Amino acid sequence: MTSATVVARKPTAIEGLLRSGLYLPNLQSKRKSSVLEELVRALVPAGVTRHPEAVLDLLGQREALGSTAIGRGVAVPHARSMVIGERAVLVARSARGIDFDAPDGKPVHLLFLIVAPSMEHDPVYLQLLAEIVRAIRLARTRQRLLDAPDFASIQEVLTHAADE
Repeated sequence: MTSATVVARKPTAIEGLLRSGLYLPNLQSKRKSSVLEELVRALVPAGVTRHPEAVLDLLGQREALGSTAIGRGVAVPHARSMVIGERAVLVARSARGIDFDAPDGKPVHLLFLIVAPSMEHDPVYLQLLAEIVRAIRLARTRQRLLDAPDFASIQEVLTHAADE
């Protein structure tokens, strides 16, 4: 008789932060600045921040340093500040695409907004960035995220992408 070894999968950082209230399936905005506003507005009812103007200002400052679009239709705007009450990842999609100053010149269709309280050393924040970049590296994963019919499907795709 053989005994099967069951290895428990360690949850990824992003899994614990995905919430249906932080999912925007169809962004209405067309411009980078208005998209950032739309993303930040969603943080308030979710209880992530009570200071959307300050968060928007931080995101604007970060974008001024260089676009957070990473190419292949993906952007990962991010900010840390004391006006942010908790780590959060907001997932958003744009069917028409947004000019986000991507290095490849292509419009952005998938956005992952990462926000966190300001801490001197926060390895989870950097881990989130790395996990998202790793998850979306494959074209089939990006397409599955664009085709996902609901939040549960988005969550499943991101969870499995981290395992691939």
